[in-house]
Amino acid sequence: MKFILKLLLAALAVFWAAGAGYAQTARRITVSGTVTDEGGPVVGATVMVKGHPEAGGQVTGADGGFSISIASGQTLQVSCLGYKTAEKAFKEAGDWYVVLEEDAVMLDEVIAVGYGVQKKESVVGSISQVGSEALVNSGTTNITNAIAGKLAGVMTYQSSGQPGNNDATIFIRGLSSWNGSGPLVMVDGIERSFSELDPNEVQSISVLKDASATAVFGAKGANGVILVTTKTGTKGAPKMKLSVDYGLSNPEKLPAFIDAGTIAEMANVARRNEQSFSALFSDAQIDAWRNGTDPLRYPSNDWFRDLLTDFGQDMTANFNMSGGTDKVKYFVSVGYTHEGSIVRQVNNWSGTTFNFNRVNFRSNLDFQFTPTTLLSVKFGGNTGVVQNPNSTTVAGLFTQMYNASPMMFPAFFPESALERIPDLDYPDASGIRLSDNNGAYTSNPYTTLASGDFLQTTTSKLNTDFILKQDLDFITKGLYARAMVSLTTSFAKYSQQGAQSYPTYRIDWDAYEIGANPWVSSQASSYVYVEPPIAITQNGTARSTSMVFYWEASLNYARKFKKKHNVTAMALFNQREYNSGASFPHRGQGVVGRVTYDYKGIYLFEGNIGVTGSEQFAPDYRYGVFPSLAVGYYVSKEKFWKKAMPWWSTMKLRYSDGYVGSDKASDNWLYYSSYIKSSGNIIEMKSANVSARWETAHKRDLGVEMGWLKDALTFNVDFYDEYRYDMLVTPKDVTPFVGIAYKDVNKGKLKKHGIDFELKWRKTTARKFYYEVGGMLGINENRILDYDDPPYTPEYQKVAGKAYQSQSNGMTSIDSGYYNTVDEIHGYPSTLTNWTNMYTGTYKLLDFNGDGTISSTDLHAIAGSAYSPVTYSFNLGLGYKGLSFNMLWYGNAGKYIDFNRGYEKEFIKADLTVHKAQLDYWTPTNRDASHSNLAFNDAYYSSFGGTGTNGFNMALLDHTWRKSDYLTLKELYLSYKFDGPTVNKILGLRGLSVTATANNLFTFTDLVEGDPQRTTLAASYYPLMRTFKLGVKLDF
Repeated sequence: MKFILKLLLAALAVFWAAGAGYAQTARRITVSGTVTDEGGPVVGATVMVKGHPEAGGQVTGADGGFSISIASGQTLQVSCLGYKTAEKAFKEAGDWYVVLEEDAVMLDEVIAVGYGVQKKESVVGSISQVGSEALVNSGTTNITNAIAGKLAGVMTYQSSGQPGNNDATIFIRGLSSWNGSGPLVMVDGIERSFSELDPNEVQSISVLKDASATAVFGAKGANGVILVTTKTGTKGAPKMKLSVDYGLSNPEKLPAFIDAGTIAEMANVARRNEQSFSALFSDAQIDAWRNGTDPLRYPSNDWFRDLLTDFGQDMTANFNMSGGTDKVKYFVSVGYTHEGSIVRQVNNWSGTTFNFNRVNFRSNLDFQFTPTTLLSVKFGGNTGVVQNPNSTTVAGLFTQMYNASPMMFPAFFPESALERIPDLDYPDASGIRLSDNNGAYTSNPYTTLASGDFLQTTTSKLNTDFILKQDLDFITKGLYARAMVSLTTSFAKYSQQGAQSYPTYRIDWDAYEIGANPWVSSQASSYVYVEPPIAITQNGTARSTSMVFYWEASLNYARKFKKKHNVTAMALFNQREYNSGASFPHRGQGVVGRVTYDYKGIYLFEGNIGVTGSEQFAPDYRYGVFPSLAVGYYVSKEKFWKKAMPWWSTMKLRYSDGYVGSDKASDNWLYYSSYIKSSGNIIEMKSANVSARWETAHKRDLGVEMGWLKDALTFNVDFYDEYRYDMLVTPKDVTPFVGIAYKDVNKGKLKKHGIDFELKWRKTTARKFYYEVGGMLGINENRILDYDDPPYTPEYQKVAGKAYQSQSNGMTSIDSGYYNTVDEIHGYPSTLTNWTNMYTGTYKLLDFNGDGTISSTDLHAIAGSAYSPVTYSFNLGLGYKGLSFNMLWYGNAGKYIDFNRGYEKEFIKADLTVHKAQLDYWTPTNRDASHSNLAFNDAYYSSFGGTGTNGFNMALLDHTWRKSDYLTLKELYLSYKFDGPTVNKILGLRGLSVTATANNLFTFTDLVEGDPQRTTLAASYYPLMRTFKLGVKLDF
């Protein structure tokens, strides 16, 4: 009976549970909604009930929508590749938005290293990295300028703003070698230029600085390495992006205009000093120049402002698409860049202006043929057209604008000139006439432009890479092989139009006064006037081609043992062949090895070796071995650290030591003597360097990485030093009894040391407001140890012991300013032969060696370098919901500019031209002036200061070596991203943003003249540009 009762109670319990379950199942609800990210609907997201995969799920469509039936209180799980999984519990039916947060492999989690990638936390080398967003938002069209101030230890110098030729010179941790300090640049693992890349196709740029990071590159890595990685596709529905930017650009700084009246007054001062009273200008003439009452006879030309427009026009556009499946992933990009000119079109010839147009294209495809076989095909390139006026040299045009006299001739003669002053030989002549230079040394820049000649350069580059990766887990887990084949081609065509033959004129005002024909033509007397225009004729074309074939094969291993021991290894062989036109081909080979190990990510070790071979060195020295070792200690991962200081989130120590090489050489045949044929005889000109080899750098680096408050505040610092030896240098200690010269020998030595640090604070509040403040500082110093100075050279005149790129070989110093009285002139030591014309107010030279005479033995080094030992930057970023703001400041300290003798000499070559710094000239009442007393001709001639008209005021003085520290507002960025769901509902777009950017807005400097960002006064360069752009970005 008891058994039957228990059975009945059990049956009732089962029925009750079933009923309860039925009741619960009956309370089901339908949840509908849209899956979005910050840009709009997410296509291909999986929506399912958490913990119940058997119930199935849904995949969102093009609108991101879903509708699913669940039990009240159950949790929906939404996942999609590239996003963090989202979960949300629902008790009520209705329409909901589920917002996914991106979770692709983040840039700050993975670092590109030589021939691979590593997790950031396991890296023990000194590596800095910047991502795509920072490059795109920089507003610059040239990616070499976009990295300025964004990478610790990286120095950039832009010398020209010319459209299509505005690359920055880049150094990593300062100057390293007089044979070339530029870094090795690798794009997707291939040695290539990266200045012509579209920023939209770049995923990241990594800079490798120490030996552990660069040793794998052997004899090419001594100056550091820049690794550029382009974007690839990810699994998911197609994502399309379109961006268009339009902007204006104008010169950041132009030479100051000195009016003709002021120049005339200064010329009178100079001529009175020389007692040339007959050449003085009258007060009436000076007033006419100053007042501009007769611009034909008394012109006052502001050449830069007359020949340059207020603004040039720039435009960039890019369309890219990415996506893929388990089998195929893709990234496709097409970009267009236009950089306009600020040089005016003269005489209606289109060739008289600058312009640059470029089209970029890229297709990166990944094919997963099998679960273990991946083929990647990367196809990219660009076609660019650069056009320059004055085809012989761009420098010539701007040099003329800088040096041409404002007052010796008008820019041109307008139509009204012939109406006022008829040409008696050609009374029917009309229109404008070009002006000659009226006997001046410098040509008329307007006439130079009007000649209509130009050079057009069309360059096409094509890069094709095939990469095959094969997993070999069937041999041992974690083993895989990788092979790459690459072909890089470049083709350039040069089209040149010759100058047109136009007559030029000047007016003989003396002939005008007596009623004779005043027009003097540059043409012969038989010239017959011809109405313009004259037909354009093409002068000819030239072509150049180059091709690089590269291949590599590697065996790789990566495995984790017992969840504690991480081991990776790599063995790689590569070969590179370079061919260019009729030049000798080059070939290089290399073997690379790497081993890394870490225990629980706390104790880190890495060993690298690079073996590099090159045919340009002597047979016994063609292969070099470059090893490196690095260790690290991730202290903050220790249990005791986490327990004692939970707020100190990151503490990592690392040290590296190793050797790297540089194969830069001035001659590919150093190990052979050179000969010439003379009078039927073969004569040896230079004797061979039979042991020619690469230069070697021994690098050491100690780094500390720290972070607090979950890395909201981070601070990284590196201390480094480098000893470089076997540097090629021209021998100078060869006795003249040998009778011949020697090719460069491996005798040079140099050392340098420095510090890099970066500090960043980033905070995001619960209300979607964030702010970020950061800064970087790099300090470096170098010193030449051995330059093979000639024997018996005084220490103060040796190059050794001085900083590379300092003024180390031949400057004279000014001693206590000027000769203020005649007695000072006669009482000062001198052996100069032409001091008879000296007068008060000229510079007083320093008897540096104290021997009682002033001669070439007083030449000595002047401290400072054109390349700054100190670079720094700091940025401020703010954001609230869709609004973002960022500004970047970039500066140099301890930097100098050589203003050269041409700038220091007023009235150079007897032209009536002065510059701003000469306005503060010496007078008896202005003895503290920054410039000497004025001299129209040479005050005197110094045998070690120049020749011909290069007299005293053009001597190479320390006065021309001017400090050029600066701080510039490099970038300003403002954007607004509209609400994704709203944009999708109204416009059908995933996202919409509007942007505004500005570059080189203003600069703080004490430099009186010239642009402090340059390394020389560089009057012959196209000016650096300030840009303003507005843009729109659409996501489909």
